[in-house]
Amino acid sequence: MKILKFVALFMLNLLNNLKEINKALISHTYTYFRGVIERNKIGMDQEDEHERQQPGQGHDYEPLEEIGAQEEYVAMDVVDDSDNESDGADDGDDDDESSDDYDVLEDLVPQDSWSSDEIDCDDDSNFGHESVSLQRLHRMLNRCRERVKHTYSFQPLRLIPCQYKAHHDAGEFPIARSGHRIIASESHLYSLGGYNPNRTPNVTRFDACMLFQELWAFNFATGRWKLLLNAENSEMPRELASNALVIYNNVLISHGGTGYPFGETCSNDCYVYTTGENPKVMLLKVTGDLPTAQYGPGIVIHNDYLYTIGGTTGFDYSCDVYRLNLQTKVWENVYICRPEMRDDPEGRYRHEVVYDGHHIYVLGGGTSHTVYDLQRIPAFNLETNRWDHFDTLPDRTVAINQDLGYPKARKCLSCVQHTTSNGDIEAFITGGLQGDFNTYFDDIWKLNLRTKQWYKIHTAVLPRPLYFHSAAHAGNGCMYIFGGIEYNEVQRDMRRRNHLFKMWMTIPKLSDICWDAITYYNRNLHKFDRATLLNAGIPQRYVNRLPPLPERMRKHASDEPSSSTFLNGLTKRMRAHLE
Repeated sequence: MKILKFVALFMLNLLNNLKEINKALISHTYTYFRGVIERNKIGMDQEDEHERQQPGQGHDYEPLEEIGAQEEYVAMDVVDDSDNESDGADDGDDDDESSDDYDVLEDLVPQDSWSSDEIDCDDDSNFGHESVSLQRLHRMLNRCRERVKHTYSFQPLRLIPCQYKAHHDAGEFPIARSGHRIIASESHLYSLGGYNPNRTPNVTRFDACMLFQELWAFNFATGRWKLLLNAENSEMPRELASNALVIYNNVLISHGGTGYPFGETCSNDCYVYTTGENPKVMLLKVTGDLPTAQYGPGIVIHNDYLYTIGGTTGFDYSCDVYRLNLQTKVWENVYICRPEMRDDPEGRYRHEVVYDGHHIYVLGGGTSHTVYDLQRIPAFNLETNRWDHFDTLPDRTVAINQDLGYPKARKCLSCVQHTTSNGDIEAFITGGLQGDFNTYFDDIWKLNLRTKQWYKIHTAVLPRPLYFHSAAHAGNGCMYIFGGIEYNEVQRDMRRRNHLFKMWMTIPKLSDICWDAITYYNRNLHKFDRATLLNAGIPQRYVNRLPPLPERMRKHASDEPSSSTFLNGLTKRMRAHLE
């Protein structure tokens, strides 16, 4: 008995020592990673500084000052100050994980919550050499973070980054872009077109080499992107910068847009995109009094009519109103603005439009050198076919020196609308820029269309000023913001981005919050047989939001985990986080 007791005590001491050694090893490894990233980051910063001093040395992007940005603004503004985007045509194509400057390591899980199993999460990583690439290391740490998530918490009016790159390989998601448009259904976010001057040129199609003839879909439940259509598998239009996009009867409809060079070719066509298992695109055949071919318009759908307002040809700006009967496919001219003769809004582009069933409100927008304010808002009356103007009320909680409680005048902003539980319609605007190309915005504002009251969202702000981005509403009160040109106020440079953010604009149904929590903890729901998920108690309407089960997995549905296994695994994960 004494020998057995001695052996037991020896093994207990050994296990305790191993635990301490393991904890020390994890601590040392985490500290080592931090040091490697900091050294690489410092080295990259020094290289960037060196490259800024020596133009043409193969840097990823060209600082705006080096290529005569001010001259380009003047030259391009004659044709378009838009997507050229005067916009920092020199930003980098920062579509890899290493470009997430504000996705800092401090956001990783605390050091004491790591385990040895979680450290060893990338077989390709080389822990013994400091030459390990920053990109690979960043990806590995993001995978670790995916495995060790913080406890889910519902946070309304907070901007949350969607970390989708950790479970994608290069090329499986859209690269950085601006001038694109996004729209959302209950299950997917769709991104159409866009522009990036640093995209690899296509010598056979020079006119389209800088434009993305692409339609991407992002599934909210799985957090994964999928390329649906491109120029290789379909007859995609070439005018896919600063067009307009809506969703109607489960299909997408795009209108207008420009090719490259901007303003040289414009469109007044409408294209219809289906997004099922066999996505397709087709040109809508229309007749009637067609609107002018232009880009940067705003469109809404009301009573089976598609209304388009404003836009530019690259030289002229308008705020004219046309509508297309989606049943008969006939265009008609509804209203031609004459601001020099009556109280009509002046011509503009890259504005946003929202509507409440009675009026179409025009928010912001501008010309090559002018932007329009957001205090007195023009609104097209859908009953009288005339323009009305509404004076809005300021947010009194904002300091007096900040434009008296109104958002500053801007163009190239994004906007979504949603209906509250009491029936009020609220419009949320984000970002944008002024006409001087020196003032960029990172703020988020809300306008109640019934009371005409502005509110500044103090709990959420963009990581950096952003413009030529796009936003969409998923229908459940959640807003998504994707891409655009990001302005770095410290370094005074601009880069196109492919970051995706979400923000709950309101408190949705409890079932939507539960589904959001389930998908937060489980990014592999699409791999389960649908019957398994239904038996686990997930409602059919949420199961339908998952992408179709792959054919090879359908044949082996019997091999899928049972509903009890799924529930037990889910319960264990949630219980572990709560503990």
